[in-house]
Amino acid sequence: MRAFYTSVLLCLLSVSGCAGVTSAGEAARFDPDQPTVLITGSNRGLGLEFARQYAALGWNVIATCRRPKAAAELQMLAAQFDRVAIEELDVTLDRDVQRVAEAYAGQPVDVLLNNAGIYGNLEKQTLGSFDYEELKRVLDVNTIGSLRMSEAFLGNVQAGRQKKIVSLGGGMGTPTIGSMFGGHYFMKMSKAAHISAMGTLQKDLEDTGIIVTMISPGRVDTQMLKDSGYTGKSISAEESATLVIEMIAKLKPEMGGRVILYNGRTIPW
Repeated sequence: MRAFYTSVLLCLLSVSGCAGVTSAGEAARFDPDQPTVLITGSNRGLGLEFARQYAALGWNVIATCRRPKAAAELQMLAAQFDRVAIEELDVTLDRDVQRVAEAYAGQPVDVLLNNAGIYGNLEKQTLGSFDYEELKRVLDVNTIGSLRMSEAFLGNVQAGRQKKIVSLGGGMGTPTIGSMFGGHYFMKMSKAAHISAMGTLQKDLEDTGIIVTMISPGRVDTQMLKDSGYTGKSISAEESATLVIEMIAKLKPEMGGRVILYNGRTIPW
């Protein structure tokens, strides 16, 4: 049975095609000798900071967001660095993900960084006032969106030298952290499901050399942290992104399927 799944997966990867860049437009400016990162939710916060820092390191950067024309800082970054390509992409829409995947068919991706995420309305995920449409929205972005991206770009990651799929967050989906306080149901549920999906994905990919890991970036001073209602101590997006990038560079196969803090500590789940 295991051999069957592996053969099916390798067939899917080969269909994606990854021998040389075949996409049009922005990717033509990429340096084939440099690694490539694909980042979702790149218009602000951590996503924008990841794009900045990877661009400064000389990487080819595919920076995606829902409304590129409104992403002024991201547009400025692309004007500064030739190897930053901006793509319109909503991780909840099959057609968007498929369109970008087709545009970059043949482009190796060393790191797929599933950064796009939402906290959801805090009141709507409090016991006694649940809004289940809000739950669907949070799950669609945080859980399904990352799985949708991971599946669509498997061939690209397989063609990359580093072969890493990294999802941001996850700590709140573990019993270790999630059970420390009440409320925040939808965020916790979405991250718990996300952990399960990424852990399963790692198992399916264990014979391909691809590493699938979730990295918790800490309490970062971003809009998502504000949406959580947290008002305590936090770290800057710049500091968090630096630490996460360093952690991504250190990832090894035995770290696949785990939830890791930005400081390298593994969170049991």
